[in-house]
Formats: sequence, structure tokens, C-alpha cells
Amino acid sequence: MTRILLIVSFLFPMMLFAQEDMRPSGAKKASGMFELGVRNTFSTFGATENLGVGFGGQFRIRVSNRINTEWFADFINEDIDGLATRNDYHIGWSVMIYPFKDKAKLVPYVLAGHCFDYTKVRTIYTIYASYPLQTVSRLSSATQVGIGTHINLSEIVDISLSSQYMIHLGSDVHAETHEHNGVKEVHIAKEGHSGFSLEGHLLFTLSVNFKIAQLW
Repeated sequence: MTRILLIVSFLFPMMLFAQEDMRPSGAKKASGMFELGVRNTFSTFGATENLGVGFGGQFRIRVSNRINTEWFADFINEDIDGLATRNDYHIGWSVMIYPFKDKAKLVPYVLAGHCFDYTKVRTIYTIYASYPLQTVSRLSSATQVGIGTHINLSEIVDISLSSQYMIHLGSDVHAETHEHNGVKEVHIAKEGHSGFSLEGHLLFTLSVNFKIAQLW
């Protein structure tokens, strides 16, 4: 959240300069709107059953009154019982569909999309560790589907909340912890083969977005 506040402090002057152009007489057209935002992402219910916390950025290009697109990049860090860390890098896009008119303060939507992701899991050395240090990584892609809502703070600023399930396509990096002679150990392996896999995790995203320009 600290990173979001710092980045917002840089974006706020841009918002002030754009404010005069973003308030023409009459209703503002939704299609063609370009938005820029920052986000925090939380990864839950994955294979390790630990919470991953991350940050990133995004921009949106509104295609029509009912369809928006979102292009994002995330970095997520996850602690695995103090024995290993998992880092996930996501770069992707989503299509956001608005089933209702967006005149209200709350604007619900459904979303679906695709991303490329890079995952690295590595063990952490401790004086109690009896397991060998390991580093396992993989590059793959994933699809995601979910729901969300915009909370319009003004005509040019909104807070967005969303939850989505991400399904990885291909191999997955699996970390398993257990106790051996009273000492916790972790083993990391790359599992699966090329193809479709149901291995995934649930993501929650909180973002702050600014309407920057009307592209058309």
C-alpha cells in the first residue's frame, strides 16, 4: 500500500492538469478513454496455501460503453513457511464487460483475460536447514476470469476491487514442506507437462486509477 501512495503522489499533478479537459460541457463519452493506475495484488489458495503480496501497474483503454480493456504487470512475493520464497511476475491483459450502465458510484463488471507469467521458487538458508539449497523456475502462460467493481470517487478517479481465478497452462512449480527428525524441510519440484493444467490460485486486486486522456 505504501508503494501505491508514493506512485499516486506522482500521478496526482497529472490528474490536476487533465481535469479541465476531462470535464467538457455535457456528458463525458465513455469510449476512447485512457486510464492509468497502480495496484496491489494478493495471491491466495495456491498450492503452498500461503499468502502472496504484490504490487504493479496498469493502463486501460475503453473500447465502448460496455467494454473496457486492462493491460497490467504485477510482481508478487510469497513466503513459504520461512523456508523458501516464491516470486511471480505477471504481464497480461483482461477484457472487462459492464452488464449495467455506469452512471452510479458503483460499477460492477466481469472480466476474462490472459497473461504470461514467470515463477521462481528458492529455498532460504538457515542454521537449522538440513536440506540442500534449491532454485526452480518456469515460464508459462495463464488464463484468468473473475468479477469486480469500480468505486467512482469523482469523474476522473476510481478505486477498483476485483477477484479472479488464474489457471496456469503447462507445468507448475510445487513446494512441499514437512518435518524430518523434528526439523522442517522444504522440497521444490517442477511438475506437469506442456498442456492444460487446473493448477492455479485466487487473486484479489485493489487499484487506484486516473482518467488521463480521451483517445477518440
